[in-house]
Amino acid sequence: MDRPGGTILLRGEAGIGKSALAQHTLDLADERGLTVLHGQAHPLHAGLAYAPIVAAVRPLLAKMTEISGLTQLGRLMADPRLPTMAPTDNPELDRTQMFEAVARLVERHAPAVFFIDDLHWADRGTIELVHYLGRNTQNVLTLAAYRPGEANPTLEDLATTVRRDGTELSLAPLTDDDVARIAHNLLGEAPEPRFLEDVTQRAKGVPLFVTALVQGGFQAVPTIVRDVVLGRLQRLDEPERRLLETVAVAGEAATDAVLSAVSDAPAALHTLIVDGLVVERPVARAMTYRVAHPLYAEVAYAEMTLSERRALHAAVLAAIEQTDPDDTLALAPHYREAGSLADPVRAVAVMAEAGWRALAVRAAEEAVRYLEAAMELAEPELQPDLLDGIGRAHMNLGDMDAATAAWTTGMRLADRLGMDKALAVLRFRLAMLDSERLDSAMANSQLWTQLRDIPLESPEIAIQSIIYTLRHGTLDDVRALSASLADWIGPGHPAHARAVAHFGQAVCLLIDQKFKPALVHAQNAVTQAKRCEAELPFYAQYFQLFLSALSALNGDVAMSIDCARETVSAGTLVELPSLKCFEHYALSFGYYLAGDLANALAEIDTGVAVAKESGMPRSISRVLAFRAFVLAEQGKLAEATAALAEAERSYRSPEQSLVEVVALASTAIALYDNKPLPSIPFDASQTYSDPVATMLRMLFAGLCGLNNGQSSPAAECAASLREFDQAAALMIAIADRLDGVRLHDADLLARTADAFDGMGAPLLAAQARLEQYEFSKSAPALPQVLEVFDKAGAAHWANRARQLARTLGIRVRAPRRDGPLTVRESDVVRLLGAGLSNADIAARLFLSGRTVETHLRNSYAKLGLTTRVALARWAAENL
Repeated sequence: MDRPGGTILLRGEAGIGKSALAQHTLDLADERGLTVLHGQAHPLHAGLAYAPIVAAVRPLLAKMTEISGLTQLGRLMADPRLPTMAPTDNPELDRTQMFEAVARLVERHAPAVFFIDDLHWADRGTIELVHYLGRNTQNVLTLAAYRPGEANPTLEDLATTVRRDGTELSLAPLTDDDVARIAHNLLGEAPEPRFLEDVTQRAKGVPLFVTALVQGGFQAVPTIVRDVVLGRLQRLDEPERRLLETVAVAGEAATDAVLSAVSDAPAALHTLIVDGLVVERPVARAMTYRVAHPLYAEVAYAEMTLSERRALHAAVLAAIEQTDPDDTLALAPHYREAGSLADPVRAVAVMAEAGWRALAVRAAEEAVRYLEAAMELAEPELQPDLLDGIGRAHMNLGDMDAATAAWTTGMRLADRLGMDKALAVLRFRLAMLDSERLDSAMANSQLWTQLRDIPLESPEIAIQSIIYTLRHGTLDDVRALSASLADWIGPGHPAHARAVAHFGQAVCLLIDQKFKPALVHAQNAVTQAKRCEAELPFYAQYFQLFLSALSALNGDVAMSIDCARETVSAGTLVELPSLKCFEHYALSFGYYLAGDLANALAEIDTGVAVAKESGMPRSISRVLAFRAFVLAEQGKLAEATAALAEAERSYRSPEQSLVEVVALASTAIALYDNKPLPSIPFDASQTYSDPVATMLRMLFAGLCGLNNGQSSPAAECAASLREFDQAAALMIAIADRLDGVRLHDADLLARTADAFDGMGAPLLAAQARLEQYEFSKSAPALPQVLEVFDKAGAAHWANRARQLARTLGIRVRAPRRDGPLTVRESDVVRLLGAGLSNADIAARLFLSGRTVETHLRNSYAKLGLTTRVALARWAAENL
């Protein structure tokens, strides 16, 4: 409590004492002057985004007089001081900004304890926000309780993450002695032995069961919770039972105003509170009520007939409409459950708003649930937009078939109703999805047709137009599109529109071989995108990946890695399925240039897993081809050849960027296998498609040609690289290296090696240095060059260096043997053996969490181990 922080999960079955332990913690925090926030998940809220979060933070907001910097809370809750935040076309960014606003609100009241009870009933968004608060707030302890048997996949992922840090507390059942003490306290005297034995056997150490069974006496109490709860409820008077049912149905909406309107029974409410069945809590100037234990609420709700539940939902929503008609969060679940008793027009409006709101904050499952519920009641002219939202939500969930079905239905409906604008958007979305999934010439042609028919009314459409024009259009198409967006650069346009315009100009300038101006526009694109990153993260991520490539060409490998790593850390937010895993591809390229082949392979392996999960042929082909290249650099030619063959089978309608990376892998394999240069056509005007892959392909094409006694490929590639206006540093260095090898110019190679070193590309520098030594027959720093190759795991180059050492009579260190593990795998396993968590290892080695997991997965497989303990023991004995 002195320095609260991080996340603690309380794990245990129903009634085990999680809530009691949490309440004790909250009481202790309150006594010490900490701010206490308490939210309660409810089975009724499983389809409503962030209900427990709203319940926890609303009291804080109500007390505040200064809310500057918190306007994005308007996406979470209704408050007259907050602006109404309309969802944008980038819901993931909306959600990130809202998460940050909640974090800042809680931090303003730090030190604090933030508790969400029964997290297993919470929606996915609430679980992810709990995780975010635990990782991104200072002086705030995030506490949550859940039942392991009812946890959903999102909660299981959170628990797994927290468990690695040792901050999950699993509550064990009570001992027999503990049960005896509880029974004694409840009865006021020692229980009879036979009675105590019965309670102990039936309760199985669960405190709630113990309490219920002891209070029920020697009745025929079943061993399951439902019967225990029903036995207690059946002893209530009719007004008390009906009021308890009302509180159970109302959930978080059970305020004094709502209860008074639905079931005005103050005496019954007093009895329930005194008996401990209902808990009251002040929220601002109102009082809220909840059933003391969720099992009571759950059983009470389940025991009502469907008509009884619908009637109560209708009564609750009518009361909310009278007191707070703008509170979608409170209204939506009751409109959904009230059925025919609710006004259908109002139900559509409320549930649609709840669905769009959920989609805006990336709560896609909740969005589907509410938008589909609205669809069932909506008039035909409202349905195409609802179906568009349903399709987008399914797209976010990775369910392409469901997205296709929703958009197809919407398109047919819009066509029948003559809704041309909605029809154009839905046709474009379907064509885009077909192009992404099928990757066929026909699908791409259909997309190109739709793309030319849709007006550039928004930056979202514009950025997708640029991407698909790059793939399927001509260079003149790209130039024309870039020119049409040039006016958006002006200050009168929003930041994301200006970012898209700068990106278009950068691409156009690359096509025209003007690198320096292209780099300036790429930097401006990122600068503008950063200004709206909280609301629209896709733009910043995509443009940072583009800047990562241009930074590499500019000779700034560290910047290239930083840009790619930031995108990886932010998570996959891109809207286009085939761009999934592209951030791993970019980061792997950066690691390669930095001479870290182990991390390059681990990162691209992560990309392969992501790509195969998405099922996108273009993505799979790209990452497999680069994986083949990295394997070739490591001397694993058989594996490289197999990966390349799979990459070539994966793509069906190749674009130039895929051609470049596949050609890079083919050429590298040919070089190291002493095979002829592959005859893959090259077009220097296509440099923009994948700049780094194109540059490296030209390097390896020149080297492969020279290896086969052909000097013309090296001369032609070097000349092409020098054709750029103010060519980039990496391009010049590659051209110089090709000329140096072709002309046997040791001095030029020495200068080239220095240039590569200055860029932060030690592997390329060592290769040029070795080539210098081979021509000069003098190798003063050969041991250091060999050390670079050994550390990188570049087998071919290490063998060449040792061969030169033998020729020149230079003694060098024998090859390092780390057993079956690579150098980077050994680093990761060594830190695991020292007791570091995966997150700590990632931070120590500047890796992503998924890369650490990949290294560990490979290490387990190589060593034949299955547990972390066994791997730690191996590390202690061998590293």
